Amino acid sequence: MGLFKSLVDKVKGKKDELEKRAAKKAAEVAFEQTKRAAKGAIDSAGDALERAIFGDVEAKEEKAKEEPPDPFAHLKAREKEKAARDDEAAAREKAERARKQSEARIEKEVDDELAALKKKLGKK
Repeated sequence: MGLFKSLVDKVKGKKDELEKRAAKKAAEVAFEQTKRAAKGAIDSAGDALERAIFGDVEAKEEKAKEEPPDPFAHLKAREKEKAARDDEAAAREKAERARKQSEARIEKEVDDELAALKKKLGKK
């Protein structure tokens, strides 16, 4: 019996030691998470104060980096519009030519067929 009691005591001791280690590790992890959260809150508050005092510095810097407006932008826009209109007109002309060619081809086929029928009737 003494042997079993000593084994049980060793196992209980080991279990208690593992529980203490786990609790310590959990406390360390919780402390690290809390520390990160606090640091993030401080950084966020600092950024908010900076924006309140100096305004949105990044937006100002980006605006300053932007190129000045193109003085010929309206001319370029007109040229693009004119090119688009020219492209549309060319497409309409091409479609019209294709339609006329199709009509001419159909008319020629009808005339040829009519001539063939007249010739056939004339031979009888």
